[in-house]
Order: sequence, then structure tokens, then C-alpha cells
Amino acid sequence: MSLLKRYQIFISSTYRDLVEERQALVNALLCLGCIPVGPEFLPGFRNPDQDNWPHVRRAIDQSDYIVLVSGGRYGSLTRSGISYLHREYTYAHTLRKPILCLVRDLKAPLAANKKEVTAEGVARLRVFRESLQKHNNYSWDTAETLVSLLRQHLPAFIEQTPAPGWIRAADVSENQTEKQVDLRKQLADLQEVKHALQHLSPSQSNSINALQELVELSFACNIYIEGNCKLITSKATLIWQDVFNAFAIDLDNSASEDKIKESLAQFLAERYTRHIHEAYEDAHAVSSFQFTDTSLRMIRLHLRRMGLIRKDTLHSNRSRAVWQLTPLGRKVLEDLRQHTAVNN
Repeated sequence: MSLLKRYQIFISSTYRDLVEERQALVNALLCLGCIPVGPEFLPGFRNPDQDNWPHVRRAIDQSDYIVLVSGGRYGSLTRSGISYLHREYTYAHTLRKPILCLVRDLKAPLAANKKEVTAEGVARLRVFRESLQKHNNYSWDTAETLVSLLRQHLPAFIEQTPAPGWIRAADVSENQTEKQVDLRKQLADLQEVKHALQHLSPSQSNSINALQELVELSFACNIYIEGNCKLITSKATLIWQDVFNAFAIDLDNSASEDKIKESLAQFLAERYTRHIHEAYEDAHAVSSFQFTDTSLRMIRLHLRRMGLIRKDTLHSNRSRAVWQLTPLGRKVLEDLRQHTAVNN
């Protein structure tokens, strides 16, 4: 049976100067059978007091492809000193998402309110555009040519860079789906039993002592030098107690892995922003801290083996992992917080 896939495509661009172009792309993608998404469709977009970056980041995570449109403006700046468009691009590139770049020909006539007017803005746009040259890159000058380029190149781009896509549940064999669910449940049960046997009734005091041990973990972040973004990696020497506190900050009941990653990213930013600035004196901004995938797996595995966390199988599914504290983990966390409060 041939399954019909639909691909989610994130449209990344500046907004106010490209409203017409974005709408044209949305219509074209719908006609091509794709699922277009962008910041304007997400919660908090029109609320200046609400940070919708977590929603944007999740949408990029879930998208199969990125269509990036660069017009004549670099765009409004985030707190980290780069534009929202640049931040979206950097995050998608870090995830190695396939990116199709549609770059406006700046030699073509362009209204004054749709181009950079300051030397700094022009320089930032130039540097940003240079970073796009590593991707499939096509030039446009009107909304019509933009849509024409998309229709012409997107099908081949999808064929050349396969992605998972989305399949309607009803199109999947019901029997196959049930078998996969059963196998996943069996595997989860066996893993829980394995960990329980390995760490049968660990004492609370032993867990707290073990959390005082040092661990070296790797993380990545973006630094910006003269408007140019660079992804770097570094090492963090931490005690497991701090890692557990950051991991469990939102685990009063349970929390998705995306939410936990945000907590860990905030922990890294607070702990290492100054260190990165000292190591890279020319950097004018640092952003997008995150543990590497290997370190994240190490954190999850170690905390599970200590009997402090477990997967919430009731709320987890194939595309969304949810974690919760074990009774031991809850008690250990309470004791750590009480100990911290007393010392403060």
C-alpha cells in the first residue's frame, strides 16, 4: 500500500516587508499539498509582551523543510542582537533541516521601506546572505517570480533531501499500528523492569551523595562576531545535583522533553554566558545554548539509573516524550530544595 505523505514546511522571513510574499507562498504550498507554518500562525505572535520563540522553535523542530525568504531587510533584532529571521535560520541549520533559500535580487527596484537604510543594517544583511550561499539558493524580484521558483524547485528539493513527512493515521494499517504500539509498550515495560532491578530500593541518602559527583558534559551555543553567526561547542564540568535540579524544575507533575530542554538551556545560559564572552572577546552576542544529543542521552540515562526519573508512558507518544519524577526523585528533590533554603 502506498502511503500519501504531506510535508510540513516552515516559512522563515522578515514579516512586515514581506506580508504579500508570505501569503503567496502559503497559498502555493497548500496547492502543492504541503502544510505551511510560520510565526504568524503561532501563539503570542501579535502580543509584544509574550515571547513566542518556544512555539517557533517547536514548529521548526516538527517541520520537514524550511523555506527561507530574504528580502531587502535584515529584520527586527532579538535581545541577543540578531534578527528574528537570523535566529530561525541558525536554529534550523543547527538541526540540519533542509533549507531552500529564496533571496531577493537587490539590484531590482525596491521601495524604501523594504530595504535597509543604515550602513550597519546593510552590513548585517550582507553577512547573513553570505551564510545562505551554502544552501540551495534562488533569486527572485516579485511575488510572482517567488511563487514560480517555489513551484519549480520545491518538488526536486524534496526528492533530493528525503524527510519523514506526515501520514494520516487512517492511512496506516490498523494492524501494523497496533503491533507497533504493543511493541513499544513491551519495550518500555522491559526497560522499566531492568532499571528497577538494577536499582532496587536505592536509599535516599545514597542518591543525594551520588548527586554530588562531578560530570563533564558537552554543550553548543551560537556566538555572533560582527554580525556573523558561528556555532561552537564547549565542555561543562558540573555536579549531578545541579543537572538534576535543572532537569526537574518543571517536573512537579510531568513535562515534555521539549520543555525540559528549555529548562536545561536556560540553566546553561545562566551558568556559561559570561564564560563564553570571556573565551570569545570579540563576540557581541551569545544565544541558543543546548546540551549536545550525546550529553542529553547521558543525563536521561544516569537519572533513570539512579531511580529519580521515569518516562510518563501514559502521555508519551511516538513524536513526544514526557518525563516525570519517581517517588524517590520527588523526595530527593524536596530534600535538596529544603537544604538550599536553609543554607540561604
